[in-house]
Amino acid sequence: MSSRFGLEKRELDVPGPDTTRELPRAQGSGDQAQPLLPDESRTRGEAYAELRQRVEGGWEPRRFEAPRAELGRFAPERAGLAQVGLDAAADYVAQNRAPRPWLTMADAASPEARRIIAAADVGGGHGHIRHEGWVTEEANMRRVAYLEDPAQLDHEKRSLSIDGLRLNDQRHRCFSTSTRITDPDAFATAFARGVEHPKVREELDVPFDPDRMPKGVTVPIADLLGPDGHRYCTGWRLEPTDGSMKIARGNRDAWLAERARGREPQCPESQVRPVPTFEGGVIAFMFEPNYALKRYEIVTMFPRPPRGQPADGQSGIS
Repeated sequence: MSSRFGLEKRELDVPGPDTTRELPRAQGSGDQAQPLLPDESRTRGEAYAELRQRVEGGWEPRRFEAPRAELGRFAPERAGLAQVGLDAAADYVAQNRAPRPWLTMADAASPEARRIIAAADVGGGHGHIRHEGWVTEEANMRRVAYLEDPAQLDHEKRSLSIDGLRLNDQRHRCFSTSTRITDPDAFATAFARGVEHPKVREELDVPFDPDRMPKGVTVPIADLLGPDGHRYCTGWRLEPTDGSMKIARGNRDAWLAERARGREPQCPESQVRPVPTFEGGVIAFMFEPNYALKRYEIVTMFPRPPRGQPADGQSGIS
């Protein structure tokens, strides 16, 4: 956990580029795709993934109306984060968007949401890095298909499924589904409201025990983002093999292992499809102990589809 205090005075203690965190944009593991048209900023892969998400997942990009007064009242220290001012947050984003490209999402956020995003970034959590809309549909799709971690800034390591948040070049983990909240104001609202939810507070406020690992909790998306909150969530999931998600994950691992050895994989390549709906789904909050400060904190948060659909991170932190 880095020292965060002083951000209010614009004395920014920024985790260095070697500190574990996330990626500029998940490109393919092969040749980089070319733009569709001279004035088209998306690659072919991005356009393909967005089209599939619109057609198969029913998603349409939309702006979330931020409850700015409510977000302005949010106290970051309630989540174990540094107190951040609006001007300090804007400066932090401007100074660090190049080495920490996930901060580009804050450009489209309200000032109040930007303050929350900046505080989260100086803190130790990574929900805003893997599960917010700066991660493109293509990157989200490739995460579950090829274990390409959007947190991995090194293109070669990303293509080799090396995790961007864990030390010692450990392999990235993603279960059957990868998800995101598509709007920065929606993400900040879900975080701020989640921090005050009784189920989340129960885990954050429990007396610190170094031998206790807090359990994750879930809160309905509708409780945090309103009845249309599911429309700000998208995801991709593996297609089962012979009706089994376990076999599909095993085939994915074997295919990637053979490719990493420079061999032609003999098992089928992973097939993925958009999550059909997040209506009735939840936001999952995962926690970790902060041994230095002797408290618990949110390490990540992400949307989960409704019951009956596999979800990213069901068996661990992602």
